[in-house]
Amino acid sequence: MLNRPIQIADSDASSERISPLTGKGYLPVIQTDYSSEEALVEALKARRVDIVICAFPMDSDAACNAQLRLIRAADRCPCVRRFVPSEFNVEYDAGDDVLPYPEKRFHMTARRELAKTTSLEYTYFYTGMFMDYFGLPRVRSSLRPLCFCVDPASGQAVLPRDGEGRMSMTFTTDFARYLVLALELDKWPRIMTTVTSNVSMNELVKLYEKTLGRKLQVHYQPVEKLLRHEAIDLPVNLAVAREYPDRFPQGIRGIVADLEAAVALGGYDLDKMNLGEHLDLVKAFEGKVPAPRRIEDLIEEAWGPVTSQ
Repeated sequence: MLNRPIQIADSDASSERISPLTGKGYLPVIQTDYSSEEALVEALKARRVDIVICAFPMDSDAACNAQLRLIRAADRCPCVRRFVPSEFNVEYDAGDDVLPYPEKRFHMTARRELAKTTSLEYTYFYTGMFMDYFGLPRVRSSLRPLCFCVDPASGQAVLPRDGEGRMSMTFTTDFARYLVLALELDKWPRIMTTVTSNVSMNELVKLYEKTLGRKLQVHYQPVEKLLRHEAIDLPVNLAVAREYPDRFPQGIRGIVADLEAAVALGGYDLDKMNLGEHLDLVKAFEGKVPAPRRIEDLIEEAWGPVTSQ
């Protein structure tokens, strides 16, 4: 499985490791030229890749074009049977009145390319929001800190519209577990979901208040302001901005504003979206794998009395 291109700086990074899942040896990091479709074809053939999982951050034309080349290369390789595009979120085919997210155009371009393939079975994983964000920096996660709606450390919350918009979510490690299980399915439906919690933003605030044992200062902001990227900056995001000055204020503020507007408009409520035929992996593997994290458990783990001291 090929992932994002990584510069190998560690001399041990390319040494073989043993997979805890299969017991077989593998190279954890393989430098790959994503600017060349021919190079990708050769890399896939050389390693007899069976399934490609793409996990590029789809936020630029360069990333989009790299994924398109990877799709075309995979389709040309007899050894590749399946392809997972870099999605891992919600239904990108939703209109701007539901999902006002400019970068979704990159995902739609990939979908059109996948529709042209002749040999690949592919699927879209809908995770909703990654739950990790609501426990950072107090839970172990590979995600960078970024705050949406609630800043428990400062005791503040800024909710879109009336706070009744709902958000589906999954913790990253739970998603990874379900993804691995899905690789063994005989047939892939076009959409698979891994949602483990679905809460309104008002309910989210109440969960924090219950765990913290105190009230939060709650503000509400109109969707219209969010769409203009005139969002109120939570203190924790101002701290994040100091670490990434090249992306602030407009970069980080725009990401937060677009997402929170989408929550208010229903773009993150996968329970209510008409997804058509799909497979709920949480239900499909219920009782067969450890129970996934719920948002209630995560907030208690991250912000409960023991960790708050």
